[in-house]
Amino acid sequence: MALGKVRAAGQATKSLTKFDSAQLLWLVISVVGMFPLVVLATLALIVLLVIFAMAGGSQMTSSAPDSADGSESATSTNALIELAGGDGRGTFDATEVPDQDLVAPIKAAARKCDLLTPVIIAAQIDHASGFDAEREGPQGRKGLSQLTPEVFEEYGEDDDDSGDASALDAEDSIHAHARYFCHLAGETRKLLTEREVVGDQLTLTLMAWDIGLEGVKAQGGMPVLALGSYPFQIRGLFATYTDDDEPDADADADADASEPEPDATASSGPEEPASAPDADGETPLTASDFAAMFPGRNSFYSYAGLTDAMRKFPAFASTGDTQTRKRELAAFLANIDHESGGLVHVEEINRAAWGNYCDSGQPYGCPAGQTAYHGRGPIQLSWNTNYKAAGDALGLDLLNQPDLVKTDSSVAWQTALWFWMTQPGAGTTTAHSAITGGGGFGETIRTINGALECGGGNPAQVRARVEAYQRFAARLNVDPGADNTLTC
Repeated sequence: MALGKVRAAGQATKSLTKFDSAQLLWLVISVVGMFPLVVLATLALIVLLVIFAMAGGSQMTSSAPDSADGSESATSTNALIELAGGDGRGTFDATEVPDQDLVAPIKAAARKCDLLTPVIIAAQIDHASGFDAEREGPQGRKGLSQLTPEVFEEYGEDDDDSGDASALDAEDSIHAHARYFCHLAGETRKLLTEREVVGDQLTLTLMAWDIGLEGVKAQGGMPVLALGSYPFQIRGLFATYTDDDEPDADADADADASEPEPDATASSGPEEPASAPDADGETPLTASDFAAMFPGRNSFYSYAGLTDAMRKFPAFASTGDTQTRKRELAAFLANIDHESGGLVHVEEINRAAWGNYCDSGQPYGCPAGQTAYHGRGPIQLSWNTNYKAAGDALGLDLLNQPDLVKTDSSVAWQTALWFWMTQPGAGTTTAHSAITGGGGFGETIRTINGALECGGGNPAQVRARVEAYQRFAARLNVDPGADNTLTC
């Protein structure tokens, strides 16, 4: 009985291992038929490994900033982003813009914040209207950028001085587009800093443009660029408006690192003008000079923001002979270098003092809060009275929105130039007049800090300002003036 079972098992085994000619033929056909599938699977695996390697392994997703240093979102440009079109920071190919009259407004509008570039604006306009300035779409959307009436009402201005702000006016539409984009960029930056969302800042800003900031928050951001999404579609148009063969006259000479946070060092300057001509067409400060003067600057303090602010104060660094103009520029930069720690600090670092700048005796009070009027910007604008006066002069509601000085680079620079050009401060004349009237650098110190530093009040601080002034004057190739005019 046992022997029979063994024989039966042996026969069963032979039937499993022994192939007749028909079975062998079927086996060969099956193997050959599966070969293409095996090849495809292997190729797919290779592609995935290449993409992973391009993305730097762990950088396949973009993450929120490290809370330890409060840094801005590490813009992890993963492989999908690169394949989709990159970050829009290539050389702008203006020849691709159907209406060449739009090129100058696009370039000018792109300087409103560091994240924005002409390539991005052109791609968004192409997607929105195909450069049809008269297009009217759903929900009352109009013009090149197809902004909603609510958005244009808030961000639109009469940028071409036609006497009317209209979404159907090409230049008005382009500048409103840029203002709205930069607003969204500032808000997404906050979300990244507060670790409410993940993703790279450009993707999140484009996402907010498409579905709103609440939608971005509700989805937690976009850790990996989603195929077919609005950010993906816009990036797909970047190549159309990018020319890698010719240098862009508007490209910034800065090639800086990413910005940790509004109180840390680093700088990055996309698509900024190579020089800032004065009223006579001369160039008192180039982008390369600016970068060399402030090698560790916070990228918030952009060259584009400075040059934009300078256009609003045409007498700045444009009064007197060439030597006077350069001295004023060196004096201004030396003082803001001292006030902001080398253009590092966007806000006053001594938070314990933030509640000291509210003059409640003013009829307008401190509507933004007791601690809202602390030092901000290059010259560390402080006190509710100064925010009110600066806002009134600049056409901005800085009394109710003091944070504009820390979120808009141009506004920050404007407040510094407003003080420099119009306020006697603790002295008897404005800093501008101190230089152009022959008073010398020492009188600018008196205007800014008066008895706190002048008359022997704080010689170390005065010495630091003077050394910065001499260093910047040398960079601009101008004599700083007689020694007895350097201190106060």
